[in-house]
Amino acid sequence: MVNKTLKNIRLCCYVALIFCVIWMALMVVTLYVNMFGNNASSQPIDWSIHTCKKIIVLACYIVGTVIMAFLCVKAVINTMNRLQENNAFPRSNEKLLFWIVLADFVRLFGTANFIVLWDDNLVLAFVPENFVTPFFLLFFAFMYKVAADAVEENNLTV
Repeated sequence: MVNKTLKNIRLCCYVALIFCVIWMALMVVTLYVNMFGNNASSQPIDWSIHTCKKIIVLACYIVGTVIMAFLCVKAVINTMNRLQENNAFPRSNEKLLFWIVLADFVRLFGTANFIVLWDDNLVLAFVPENFVTPFFLLFFAFMYKVAADAVEENNLTV
C-alpha cells in the first residue's frame, strides 16, 4: 500500500513538472502572439498612453507567472527528494506554499487586467478570482502545515 501510494505521488510530481513546462511555454506563446503577432485580430499596444498602468499589468502577469511556476517546480522537487525518506510533506515546502499564494494573487491581477494593454478606457480592476483562488491556496497551505506537523510528530514517536 505504501509503495503504491509513493509511486502515485511520484507520478503526480512528474505530471506537475510537465504541466509547469507547458504553462511557461503557453505564457511565452501568449505574449508573443499578443505583442508581436501579425494576424488580423491583433492590434499593437499603444505605449504612449497610460504607459505606467500597462507596464504594471504586464509586469504582474509575467513576474507572477514566472515566480509561481518556479515555486511550484521547487515544491515538487522538494517533495520528490523527500519521498525517498517516505515523507510526502517536507517542511521546506511550507514557506513556498505561502509565497505561491502571493505570486498567484499578483498573477491573477495581471491576467484579469491583460485587456488594459489594448483598451485605454479601462481601469485596473480586481475580480472575485483575485481573492477566491489565493484564499483556497492559503487554506491548503495551512492544511499542508498541519500535515507536515503530524508527519514530524509521527516520526518522532516511532
